Amino acid sequence: MMMSDSRVSDGLQRLGRAQQSMARDGLDGLLLAGGSNLAYLTGYPTAERSMARPSFAVLPARGAPILIVHRSRLLGAQRLSWVAEVRTYERLSEAPVEVLARAFGDVGLRGGRVGAELGLEQRLGIPVLEFERVRGGLAPLELCDAAELLWTLRAIKSHHEIDALRRACRVTADAYARVLPTLRPGMAERDVATALKVAMISAGGADPHVAITSGMGHYDDVSSPGTDRPLETGDLVWADSGCTVGGYWADFGRAAVLGAATTEQRMLQAEIDEITMAGVALARPGTAVATIAHAMQERLVHLDAPGISLISSIAGRVGHGIGLDAAEPPHVAASDSTVLAPGMVITIEPGVATAFGTFHVEEQLVVTSAEPEILSLSPRTLVEVDP
Repeated sequence: MMMSDSRVSDGLQRLGRAQQSMARDGLDGLLLAGGSNLAYLTGYPTAERSMARPSFAVLPARGAPILIVHRSRLLGAQRLSWVAEVRTYERLSEAPVEVLARAFGDVGLRGGRVGAELGLEQRLGIPVLEFERVRGGLAPLELCDAAELLWTLRAIKSHHEIDALRRACRVTADAYARVLPTLRPGMAERDVATALKVAMISAGGADPHVAITSGMGHYDDVSSPGTDRPLETGDLVWADSGCTVGGYWADFGRAAVLGAATTEQRMLQAEIDEITMAGVALARPGTAVATIAHAMQERLVHLDAPGISLISSIAGRVGHGIGLDAAEPPHVAASDSTVLAPGMVITIEPGVATAFGTFHVEEQLVVTSAEPEILSLSPRTLVEVDP
């Protein structure tokens, strides 16, 4: 499969913006070791399940980048990456220090100041001791943290990225529409989670993720992948699901009741829906995410329900950025100073748990120059299933 011209153009623009950012921050280059940043700046989606064959990108502030992969990954890298020069290495379970050193020398980075994935919510795709070998092999290179530069680059999504996010949300919404009406007493939570994952995969999604909870005494367990607990008539079944399309994530929650919802369940679902949409309406250029967080938390603390638990407060945020990672900066939290700008994609997810259900209708949206565009186009009312 050949890359489209628009995808190549998008990738080259990313590289250009990265080089401008390096020049602004006084960096001579970037060293990336696998993961989302490498995928973002090279187009090569490293999906390694181990660290035996790490991939690297050497990106100078001036000149062409170099992608380095294990020789078994060469054809895939050449097919998927917009980086013209792909080099290989052979040994497993070791960082290719000599190949990296040669690449750094060829692009004029020996002895320079180079950014790496060292700080805020970053991770290196190699063990710490291998990173130390790389650092030693590249001496007298100065390696410094490039987290802020990388997150800033990734915060503003291109049309290509937003289209992938939009399609991932469509697949997830379709899975809810297909699966929630089929719930029956006796089904296990795990079976519901599996059905949602199968529905997402069959509609073209990848990497499906489901957190699910149900039943009195369990409603504040909002990170469970599902248990063998059988569903019962009267249960509210809440799921937070998502998948990727083209590497980009959907992430939002919906819920169903086995039988007729109670007045209390309908009322609290409507209140959380209204609070969520008030947060969505605030997501405009120039608004600080902390402002949204304060507004949401102020509304949540005044809700009145038996056994209420403010799951958003426990989580430390009422939303987050989303893209190549299911959750990435900015955090919609009082501690985050980020100001929204067009092209940012975030979620808004104020939520509570009570004695009679989990109430959380997360929405995923794009910040535009005017009203935000909601991507998670799925009904937010409780699905009432005739058992």
